[in-house]
Amino acid sequence: MWRAIKYLTGRKFTKDEGGGLTVESVLWVPIFGVFIAAIADVSLIFYHQAQATRIAQDANRHASTGYIDTAAEMYAQAFPRVQTFSPNAIVVTNIDSGTRGISTVISMPVSDLAIVGFLNAFPGLRVTVGAYHLSEV
Repeated sequence: MWRAIKYLTGRKFTKDEGGGLTVESVLWVPIFGVFIAAIADVSLIFYHQAQATRIAQDANRHASTGYIDTAAEMYAQAFPRVQTFSPNAIVVTNIDSGTRGISTVISMPVSDLAIVGFLNAFPGLRVTVGAYHLSEV
């Protein structure tokens, strides 16, 4: 017992650095964990944004080549594909016969796209993508 007290008050206690790395890792590992989880969330959001852009472009391409004739058919093609990864998505399709323009806009809440949910702190945050094509027929 006296030996332990002597160790705590002696010069060896103030100079010994054993266990210093453990304390630092206990402080830094949670910060790195949060950082990696935030990177995973943002990466998934960008991935789903790319998927939605591809879906919008596919619907527009089918309409511009004459495979689809109406905006309702474009919606019927795009909406179920977006619902697989964003159940609360909003899809708006339009075919303007005057300008021969074909457009699709997809808006998705971030809460549908992120896994960890760090960005759920911003409830109104949405990812919106759109595509515009000219009719070829």
